[in-house]
Amino acid sequence: MARDVISENVSTTQAYYDGPASEIYKNIWGDNLHMGIPPREGASLQEAMDNTNTIMAEAANLTPDVRVIDLGCGYGSTARYIASKYGCEVIGQTISNEELKLARERAGTSDARHLLTFEWGDFHNIEYPDASFDVVWSQEAFLHGADKNKILSECYRVLKPGGTLIFSDILVRRDTPRADRERIYARLSTVDIWDFPDYEEGLKQHGFDVLKAEDHSQYVAPTYGGVVSKVRENRSELIERIGDETVDKTIAALDFWVESANAGKVGWGIFLAKKPS
Repeated sequence: MARDVISENVSTTQAYYDGPASEIYKNIWGDNLHMGIPPREGASLQEAMDNTNTIMAEAANLTPDVRVIDLGCGYGSTARYIASKYGCEVIGQTISNEELKLARERAGTSDARHLLTFEWGDFHNIEYPDASFDVVWSQEAFLHGADKNKILSECYRVLKPGGTLIFSDILVRRDTPRADRERIYARLSTVDIWDFPDYEEGLKQHGFDVLKAEDHSQYVAPTYGGVVSKVRENRSELIERIGDETVDKTIAALDFWVESANAGKVGWGIFLAKKPS
């Protein structure tokens, strides 16, 4: 894919996360901007998101001697969890200046601050030498990428032989009508979202051994439903910050995501792959 297409995509995504969406994410979703798998019936959205971190970390078999890069790290919540819980060195990268600022502030008060680094970084071009990391981690970030083959290639390159790639991502089913697909994309200003077979094929194409490809699509609608309910509850406060038009557009877009998830058009999966030794 042409470099200018990727560059435009990165700029658009950065503008999205540095714009009004930042207020919604910080004040409604919280630091942990991810899908949630409830640990029990009646669990809160935060508990469900924390549980996803636990599930992924255990699958990645993290230990203190592991060096991790978290691509699309958001406000750094997961990176802080990994560093604090497992004693890993974690480098978090994001293209959002707003996220980067808050991630660094939060890291400054973390008990694992000596293990944490947050920096600007684009996963289409990871500026580290080959074989720099034991684990490449990402959660619901690759969906923003314009060239997912380039992203997977970069993940493979920076992993040490025997290293682990673990990521979760939103999926859009291959048979989703174009009109619906464009509405789904529009909320995040993205240009392409893959489906399960796309990732499975892409990982193998780039040399990975695929160990797990877990379908957790049943949690998309509850997660986004919980978020849109909070947006509605805090509508007046959000209007004061970002205006009624933006808030109402966000509610409509999130409602459509919930509807699309319930209709089986939007899914979510967790993928675990290894770079051969």
